[in-house]
Parts: sequence; C-alpha cells; structure tokens
Amino acid sequence: MKHVQLSRSVGVTVTPFDEKGYPDYGEIQNQTEAFCTCPTEAILPCASTGEFVKLDLPERAEVLRSVMLANRGRKQLIAGTCDISAMRVIRSIEAAKRYDYDACVVCPPFYYGLTQEAVLDFYREVCAAAEGMPIVAYHVPFFTTGIEIPTFLKLMEIPNLVGMKDSSAVMKRIAHLCDLAKRERPEFVLYTGTDDCLLPALTAGCHGNMTALSASMPWHIDAIYQAFDKGDLQAAMAAQRAILPILRECDSLPFPIGYKLLAKAQGMRVEDPTAEKEIAVYKRIQAMLKVGV
Repeated sequence: MKHVQLSRSVGVTVTPFDEKGYPDYGEIQNQTEAFCTCPTEAILPCASTGEFVKLDLPERAEVLRSVMLANRGRKQLIAGTCDISAMRVIRSIEAAKRYDYDACVVCPPFYYGLTQEAVLDFYREVCAAAEGMPIVAYHVPFFTTGIEIPTFLKLMEIPNLVGMKDSSAVMKRIAHLCDLAKRERPEFVLYTGTDDCLLPALTAGCHGNMTALSASMPWHIDAIYQAFDKGDLQAAMAAQRAILPILRECDSLPFPIGYKLLAKAQGMRVEDPTAEKEIAVYKRIQAMLKVGV
C-alpha cells in the first residue's frame, strides 16, 4: 500500500466552467497556482463543492491532470472519486493513480438507497480494486446512504481504507467516531467536512478538515489551527466564530451556490450570480470580506 501521512487542512475546490458549460482547465491551473501559495496543506478537486456530478469521467480525469500539472508536487493531492457505481469509482481512482494523487475520497453510491451490508461490500470492492491507493470514506448523509457506526467499525478493518470524512456536523457522532478510531486503529484519520464545527471536531480528536473554506479562506482556517496547536482555545474560538457569519450567508442558498459565490468574491473565476437572492448574498459576502471577518 502507498504509505502517506495525510494532511490536516484539505481545501475542497470549486470547478470553474466556461461559457459553454465545460470545465475551464486553464483557470483550474491558475487556481491551483494560487492555492500553492497559501497555508492549506492539500488540494481536493472533483468533490461536492467542485460539482463533480456535472462532469463526465474524461472531464474529471482532465481536472485531476490539470491540478497535478499546476501543483508540481508542492501540495498533497487528494482526488474526489465519488460516483454512482463501484465500476465508475474505480475508473476515477485509476485516473488519480495515473496522475500520482496521494489518496482518494469515496462516498457510498448515491441516488439509490443502500443497506449497510451493501455499503460495506461496496467499500471492500473499491478498496481491493484500488490496489494500495489510500481511500478515505465519506459520510455525507444528505446526498447518499450514510455510514452507520457499526459499519464504520468494519470499514476500519480494510487496510487501505485509511480514514473517513464526516459531513454530518453531528458532534455527538463525531466524538464517538474519534474515540472508536483511537481505541481500534489509532492511525485511522477522521476529517470534519463542515467548517462550522472545525474547532469542536479538533477538540474531539479529528485529524483535520476537508472543506470549502480551506480553499477559499485558507488564512482564516489556518488561524484556527495555529491557536489550537498552541493550546490557546480562546483565540481558536475567536477565529472559529469569525467565519460563522460568512458560513451563514453561504448556507442561505442551495449548496454549493453560496460557496461558489464566496470563491468568486475571493477572486476565483466562477459564473456571476443572476437570481436576486444570489446577488444579495454575494454583495453581503463581499462586504464582510472587505471589512475582515
């Protein structure tokens, strides 16, 4: 198995599209260059915020290649390889391996519901086919079948399934996952997928975060880590609270529109807001960033 120490702060990127609706690979490379100058430790393209469901398999592979070419080994690369079937996930993992990604994030297949036995069988099939590529499971219950705690315990028995991202924002669940991982497999890593609870998740024992704000507001997220690592919980809480108003604006729109508007406000090339509410949210985000959050 490929041995890699996974990064803590993982930036989930937006995907810029051109006027015809195709991925703008040149802009993807420009964005990657910008990410390489910030404190975020890893880049995660083709994930939920990156609207991977709008991309066909060749387009996803080209996004991964574009990020790799611009990154030039400077940041750890983690590929979003979620899809509707094991076969399609495996094809995306093959592309990630071809472009020397360090790990892949995989959620259970979406649209059709699954039993927990089917979820476990899916991960066993994908991890076996990955042939040593580190896999990070993804609990994202508002998009697909969730990973229940008994299933999580069985997933930790799969050698190259090395971690899990939890986007439930349920701190009771996250605390128990951290405790179980520490007891059963200490090297297993857990990530929060929600910026709102980064500090509580770190306190509970999470390894780090895989989130949109690690890409669009990396210095603010780094401030939480810096204070937490120093044991200054008062400063860490202040940094955590500082991002909450922007998160409320982002979450006031259907996902991921608000996070795309935040990326645009930070200078990334994404489509302009058109609906009245989107324009209003965008202006409020711009105002918050101007005065500092």
